[in-house]
Amino acid sequence: MTLPTYAVLGHPNEGKSSVVSTLTENERVKISSTPGETLRCKRFVIKLDGEDALEIIDTPGFQNPSATLKWFEAWEGPESEMVDAFMEAHRDQESFHHDLELMKPLRERAGILYVADASRPLREADRQEMEVLRLIGLPRLALLNFKRDNREYLTEWQEALNRRFNLVREFNAHHATFQERMSLLEALALLSPEEEAALKSIRSNLEDQWDQRIEEAVLILEELLLKVLRHRSSLTYTPGKPEKEQFEQAQEAYRESIRALEEKSRRQWRKLYQHTELPGSAGVGELLREELFAEKVWRLLGLSRRQLALVGALTAGAAGVGADLATGGISFGIFTAGAAVLGGMSGWMGAPKLGAKRLPFPGNRTLAREQIVVGPVKDPQLLFVLLDRSLLYLTRLMNWAHGRRDHEAFLAEMSKESGLVREWSDAQRKILTRWIRAHASPDNTPTAEASRSLRRLLHDLLTSHSRERT
Repeated sequence: MTLPTYAVLGHPNEGKSSVVSTLTENERVKISSTPGETLRCKRFVIKLDGEDALEIIDTPGFQNPSATLKWFEAWEGPESEMVDAFMEAHRDQESFHHDLELMKPLRERAGILYVADASRPLREADRQEMEVLRLIGLPRLALLNFKRDNREYLTEWQEALNRRFNLVREFNAHHATFQERMSLLEALALLSPEEEAALKSIRSNLEDQWDQRIEEAVLILEELLLKVLRHRSSLTYTPGKPEKEQFEQAQEAYRESIRALEEKSRRQWRKLYQHTELPGSAGVGELLREELFAEKVWRLLGLSRRQLALVGALTAGAAGVGADLATGGISFGIFTAGAAVLGGMSGWMGAPKLGAKRLPFPGNRTLAREQIVVGPVKDPQLLFVLLDRSLLYLTRLMNWAHGRRDHEAFLAEMSKESGLVREWSDAQRKILTRWIRAHASPDNTPTAEASRSLRRLLHDLLTSHSRERT
């Protein structure tokens, strides 16, 4: 099957490359505010399941529309040979370099996407370009791109384009949503009846792919919530050093680890939506302004299960068993070797004190050390705030057109937006509350229904917001 191919044409600096970037979701398409930066045709392919599905060609802008039109109007040969004859007649003229280059995909019978900045007045050169494309006789769709927020000249543009093009559509390459891109594919199907079936299939597959992306984004978000819900951060306690200072250091380490978890999720989302150059960090200080829960606990450091068993054997008969060791919040982590070892170790260590005990092994190795542990945070409000931040970031990301390059505005504008979770109904809030209750402890066996309900809620929310402009 022939690959559906469309050439993006127009005057220099009208937004052609932005249209190509947005349609192909390719942030590597070079975009410049300097006219004439695109010197040669560049081909970009939309792939589905690893196979080429649709080709979009970025072209240089018209350089000599007046002279080109005069030549076309004087042509007396077969229309099918007109483009080849024009390229042959001007092949050695450097002043026609752009015009010859943009004709290459037209010689291959590519469909035409003509981009016009309708925020400025219509000029004679614009009419000449339109007429050249009309005389070539290929299927033609005009895209009204608005580089500025000005619709004063829209009627004039529409009248000129309607006389020379099969279809005219508005398409702002800097703000086009996924749904608007799909609407453009629908227009191309009307433009090219012979490719209608292929284009409808492409659209259907892209819609399925978009839904799969949302599902994956939701899984990433749920994983973030789960990790934050159960997260702990620890700092080894140093005797003699001011305790308040150490607690503050431990709390900041906790905050930093939460920042890292959030940034990891944002990187995953940017990769998912092919926006790797957009910023991710926004800080999470406002999430954790309140005093964080922290406590001092004893932890075993660097001991194997065999060493722990040996300690238990050596100390099983020791006197002075300290009840505080087993009940005072002491955690033996992954090295716990069972009740016998705990009992023996309790007898050997006695009640916990500052500092560290030494093993009766060569090298006098450290058995345990007091640590400051922060988390998990008990207030579910943290999860609500984190979810709200994540949804704001994610909905903005998925709707950010690839042809838009003012990256500094991405986070700045997001900070002005109101939260999404605050608009939830009581029933929606209960879904998250039930999820938190089901997943709060690693010892819990979370119900599948709690996860399904939350995922369904987030999927529906992201789907509805994927139609909004940024």
